[in-house]
Amino acid sequence: MINTIEEDIFLPLLLDGLDGNKKSFEMRVRRLASKLNKTNPALRKKIISLLDNDVTRKMNMNNHIPEPVDSDTRQSLLRISEHTVLKEHPIFNNKIENEIQRFLQEHQNAELLKKEGLLPSRSLLMAGPPGVGKTLTANYLSEKLNLPLLTLDLATVMSSYLGKTGNNIRSVLKYAQSFPCILFLDEFDAIAKKRDDDSDVGELKRLVTVLLQAIDEWPDTSLLLAATNHEELLDRAVWRRFDKVINFDLPDAEQISTLLKMKNIDDTLAIWLSEKIVGLSFSEIEKSINHAKKNALLEKKLFTETLCYQFSLDMKDYFSEYKNKKEEWIVYLNEQGLSQRKISETTGVSRTKIRTLLPKTA
Repeated sequence: MINTIEEDIFLPLLLDGLDGNKKSFEMRVRRLASKLNKTNPALRKKIISLLDNDVTRKMNMNNHIPEPVDSDTRQSLLRISEHTVLKEHPIFNNKIENEIQRFLQEHQNAELLKKEGLLPSRSLLMAGPPGVGKTLTANYLSEKLNLPLLTLDLATVMSSYLGKTGNNIRSVLKYAQSFPCILFLDEFDAIAKKRDDDSDVGELKRLVTVLLQAIDEWPDTSLLLAATNHEELLDRAVWRRFDKVINFDLPDAEQISTLLKMKNIDDTLAIWLSEKIVGLSFSEIEKSINHAKKNALLEKKLFTETLCYQFSLDMKDYFSEYKNKKEEWIVYLNEQGLSQRKISETTGVSRTKIRTLLPKTA
C-alpha cells in the first residue's frame, strides 16, 4: 500500500503526525483517502468515517466544559484515547464472554430498549486480581462501541490534601458526563472505601458519597467503568449501585493455552504448558514469554528451553502445593537439556531426589 502513496503526501503526513499538527494531518489524510477512491474504496470509506466521527466529537466537546486539569500542576487528570484499536482482544472464559457480549448488545440496541421504556446498563464494576484483563476489557468496550476512553487512575490522583482530591474527582465526573464517552476509574478501591473505616477522615467519606451519587445519575449516553484488585475494601453500597458487576478470575488452562498459541507457541507445547502454569495471571505469563524470548536471543538457546525454564522459575512458589506438577516439570526440563544442577536450582529439589525421578540411562 505504501508503494502506491506519493512521496509528497506520505512524508509530510508522517511529519505532521510526529509534530502533533492535527489540522494539517487531517487535511493530508483526506487527500490520501481521495487517492484510494479507485484502488480501495472500502478503506477510503473507513478513513472518512473516522475523520467525520472525530470532527463530530470535537464539535460536541466545544459545547461542554474544558478538559479537567490539576489546579496546581495544570497537568491533565485523564488519559484520553480517542480511537481505541487493539492488537489483541481479551481472552474471556465462557461466562465472562457472555456477560460482556450482552453488555455490548444493550448499547448497540439502545434505541430498541428505550422504545420499551428500558435503558442500557450505564455502569460496570470489574473485580479480580491484577493482570487478568480488566483494563484490557475497558479498551475492548471502547473499541467495540467506538467511544473515547477516559482513564483516571484514582491511586495517582489521591492527595494528602483530600479537599484537592475531591475537587479533582468532581471535575472529572462532571466532564465525563457532558458528552458520549467511557470513563474508566482504575484502582477504584483507592477511594470507594468502606465508610465505616474509623481511620478515614470525613472528607474521604464524603467523596464516597459523591461517587455513589455519580453512579446513580450517570447519563445513558456514556459508560462508567471501574476496576478493583481489592474488592473486600469497597463500601457495600458500591456493589448495589453498579448496573453490572463482573468478577474476573485467574485464567484457566484453556485460556492460557489460547494465549500461548496467540504468541506463536507450538500447539502441543502450549497445551502441555497450560496445565502446568495455572496460577499465573495473563500479565505474568506475557512477561515470562518476553523474558524467555530475550534470554533465547542473548544466550543463543532454543526458545522452548528458555521458555520452560522461565516458567519453572515463575511457578516455584506454587510447587509446594502441586507435588505431581513439580515432578512433571523436572522430567520435562531434563528432556529440554537442562543439567540436574540447573533443575535443582530452579525447582528447589535436591539432585539426589531428581535422579530418582528421571528415567535411567543405559
